Amino acid sequence: MNVHPEVRSALERDEPVVALETAVVTHGLPAAPLPTPDCLKADSPLQTTLAAPLRWDDAVHTNLQLALLMSQAVRNAGAVPASIGMLDGVLHVGMDDEQLVRLAEATDAQKASIRDLAPLSLANAHAGTTVAASLRCCSMCVPKPIRVFATGGIGGVHRNWQTRPDVSADLKALAEESVVVVASGAKVILDLPATYEALDALGVPIIGFTTDGMPRFTAPPSSNMPVPHRCDDPEQIASMCSAHWNSVGSRSALLIANPCPPGLECDTDQIDLLVDAGLAEAAALGIEGGEVTPFLLGKMGSDPTAATISANIALLLSNATVASKISVALALQARSSH
Repeated sequence: MNVHPEVRSALERDEPVVALETAVVTHGLPAAPLPTPDCLKADSPLQTTLAAPLRWDDAVHTNLQLALLMSQAVRNAGAVPASIGMLDGVLHVGMDDEQLVRLAEATDAQKASIRDLAPLSLANAHAGTTVAASLRCCSMCVPKPIRVFATGGIGGVHRNWQTRPDVSADLKALAEESVVVVASGAKVILDLPATYEALDALGVPIIGFTTDGMPRFTAPPSSNMPVPHRCDDPEQIASMCSAHWNSVGSRSALLIANPCPPGLECDTDQIDLLVDAGLAEAAALGIEGGEVTPFLLGKMGSDPTAATISANIALLLSNATVASKISVALALQARSSH
């Protein structure tokens, strides 16, 4: 593992650091340029929630640009970004722009979960890290673990799990890694009620940030899945983290459920139709297991009526900003305790 000097220095000084996954770069968004998404236009509701406005470059590939903008959103909110990915078999915690370009342009990049880290490292592979792999890297980081991580949506229990018990390693990682995870709930392609119940069974606290209902990735929150706890204050969330890990003695993550910014969500009915159609096509093509998620996300992202790419970008940037505010609060608490 190679920890970027800036990240290492920030951790040594108890300064705020936010980890970012890279599977969204290698497998989640198109490796092609797109016009400015609605979420980043000047009058977008997202821009008003960011620490500083972000600008889109129509000439830069979407996957790379998102990685660069997430890092910028973290910096603008006062934290150090630590993108996690693998290049030539080496895990990097904190990737500079040149490294992100290499990973985004790598046509042979793998998608690495925890089970894949050792084999891919020995194969000198390039890989984007999933939520599970990124959380493991946060805990392994030196000189101190990274305590805050931002992503889009977590993995969970897949649809039709009754006939094929397909459950993401993200859930096990959330139960075992002491990191606060800011995400817009679970990916909408999953069995969301089953995922919600699995998180409860694993003892992972779910804290709704500005919401009483569980976010559904690019779709609006669900009133049928109320969050157990709500908190709109990053400083209070930081206090919850400290109490959970230190007073209660739990080692699990805390899931901060931050919904897609209002006005930028996708139509729920349209999303359900796309998911059902995508699952049927995947089954017909013999696509199974870990290949289903990138296939479905690719199909949904290519549909011009769904606006899923803009919503995905919006929630990723929003989550990075919220995570930075929590990281700043945690860093202040750490310094004040010395």
